[in-house]
Amino acid sequence: MLSEERNRILTRVGPGTPMGNLMRRYWLPAVLSSELTGPDSGPIRLRLLGEDLVAFRDTGGRVGILEALCPHRRAPLYFGRNEESGLTCIYHGWKFSVDGVCMAMPNVPSQSDFRRRIRDISYPTREAFGIVWVFMGAKDQLPGELPPLDWVNIPEDHRLVTKQLLNCNYAQAMEGDFDPSHISFLHGSVASYREFDTRLAMRGKEFAPEPEDGVLTAEFETMYWHRDPQPEITVMPTAYGLFSTARREAGPNTFYYRFNHFIMPFYAGVPSDVDGSAQCNVWFPRDDHTTIVWRIHYDTDAPLTTDLINYQLSGQDAHVSPDGYAPKTVEPQSEFYPLVNRENDYGLDRDVQRSTLFSGIGSVWLQDRAVTEGMGSILDRTEERLVSSDAPIVHVRRSLIAAARALEADGIQPPAESDFPYLTAIPASLYARTVPAIDVMNDVMRKSSQRGAPGTEDQEEQPSDRAVAQG
Repeated sequence: MLSEERNRILTRVGPGTPMGNLMRRYWLPAVLSSELTGPDSGPIRLRLLGEDLVAFRDTGGRVGILEALCPHRRAPLYFGRNEESGLTCIYHGWKFSVDGVCMAMPNVPSQSDFRRRIRDISYPTREAFGIVWVFMGAKDQLPGELPPLDWVNIPEDHRLVTKQLLNCNYAQAMEGDFDPSHISFLHGSVASYREFDTRLAMRGKEFAPEPEDGVLTAEFETMYWHRDPQPEITVMPTAYGLFSTARREAGPNTFYYRFNHFIMPFYAGVPSDVDGSAQCNVWFPRDDHTTIVWRIHYDTDAPLTTDLINYQLSGQDAHVSPDGYAPKTVEPQSEFYPLVNRENDYGLDRDVQRSTLFSGIGSVWLQDRAVTEGMGSILDRTEERLVSSDAPIVHVRRSLIAAARALEADGIQPPAESDFPYLTAIPASLYARTVPAIDVMNDVMRKSSQRGAPGTEDQEEQPSDRAVAQG
């Protein structure tokens, strides 16, 4: 559990808050390039870290992100005219460039120099490989480069990105990615659930099959986490966040490992699919009470296959199908709110719950939303009763709160993008039972650094900085 004060630090992200100040030290994914098609479509509404903004692509192709209201009489710039390298407010004709410079003030006498003293709040942007990034901190703290994560600087056809709007705080949504035991229940079957007691009684005596060639497949993966609801958790703090693993029973010679990567301040590298694609979730706070999650499937080495894209866009796994969103409203980013949601119980089917799916809810992303949104917009963590399998969640919270407090109290800078690893998502693996979990983690981190992951080379020198928990 967290105290009320620590929970407030963790969850409040607006201007001037400790966590808001921390997040404003990083490049932040703001919009997909495809959302800003050009001046003919006008600006779009955004809300990022509790600030209402507009984003637009000017007639020269540059992207601007400005405060939503004109500095004159606070009229909404969303209705502005996107023309001649700037955005013109329809109320009195004041015009602003992508940098917030006032280009025109037609209702003020021409001899006045007032125009040169007016700027709209604007934030620096960078556009790369289909994503527009924004920096919302002080200009003298602008990072030199975008996050050096493996999915950032790859061609667009190597990556599938969709977004969802959640009606809950970013922290409780993100924490699901660091809860390794829930997949055996929330994403599991009724048949497996009914066999858990028997399986646990036979732990170490009866083993599942294992691949003869040692190659892990989706079928073996599903079998292992269906059979074992009590993974052994190992947590390793890193310079940039957290690396953890959940070890499950597999065959007579092997354990099954799933790895989770937390990278400041909201990147979650989830266990990679065995089909070759990887997944990162970006839990970006729209404000204190809502979240935009970027779901990213990617392959650094090759374009994604048509079959993989079609499956992901079917709506059964991490992504909402293209026709699965509710109609757009005046709320910023409302076009990313799914049709199946809290108002219709996420498609819960009690017959299915009794017979087939433990949750009774059909899609993986819906199962997750049902529990995280169901906690309320901001979870009261003083009421929690945590157990050993929650160790990764505890460490994620501690790292964020400690970094926010250190920045506020002593000006200690949080981990920089230059500290980030290259490898975001790490494939699930089989390792021999004779290899200790910490050695497995060091082996994985060593291989990550060999692929160009800065900040991981020293991990094997820090075995004491870990927590081990039996789930």
